[in-house]
Amino acid sequence: MIKSVLVDYDETLHDTESIFASKMDGIFNISGREVYRKFMYEVHMKVIHQKYPERHDDWNFQGKLLCKLLDEPYDQHKINLLSSRFKEASQAMLDSPILFTDTHNFLESLTNAGYMLSLSSGKKSKEKAAGIKRILGKDYFKFTLGSEVVGHDKLELAYYQGALKIVGSTPEETLSIGDNILIDIYPAKAVGIKTLWVNRQRMNPPEDPKMNPDFEVSDLTQALDVILKM
Repeated sequence: MIKSVLVDYDETLHDTESIFASKMDGIFNISGREVYRKFMYEVHMKVIHQKYPERHDDWNFQGKLLCKLLDEPYDQHKINLLSSRFKEASQAMLDSPILFTDTHNFLESLTNAGYMLSLSSGKKSKEKAAGIKRILGKDYFKFTLGSEVVGHDKLELAYYQGALKIVGSTPEETLSIGDNILIDIYPAKAVGIKTLWVNRQRMNPPEDPKMNPDFEVSDLTQALDVILKM
């Protein structure tokens, strides 16, 4: 029986893509939304997180990969601009969060149903939790987790093992909800936690069956329905 729910922030509760896309318009000859998706999903997640985690903040290296992916000549000015805009968007996300329209009802309904909610984000988790409380006028999270709190990145199994200790829950009693297979689903599933993939972008399922979520939904309204039926 699920009692504890670990809820991701970016692209699960919060419309992160819209903020970043608006900042990246005009850098390359494609929309800011496409720049963000190519950079975040094709370069940062698939290449950096999986093969070069030590180069997480190496903008020149990631810029070269992005230019190659876009079939663009390497342009240091554009990469510097991309880095600057990325930092601006990261701050704007904390200063002026944009929550998805289904976020409030999702959090309120799970709270009323007696589930213990924890915000399970990467960096700046406490600031993100504060932003949600500021907008919705209520603190829905019993615990605020994140790499700074747990001491490990969400990519690591140790993150979820540490999260279980902090919230005082067993894997069998816990559900991890998020949009990212590599961060929210696979490592959580590997330690025995149930997983629910919020696939707002209609992405293809992972090729590796070990990474498949226990449940897949397209938004939080569907997620709520799945959880309440468990």
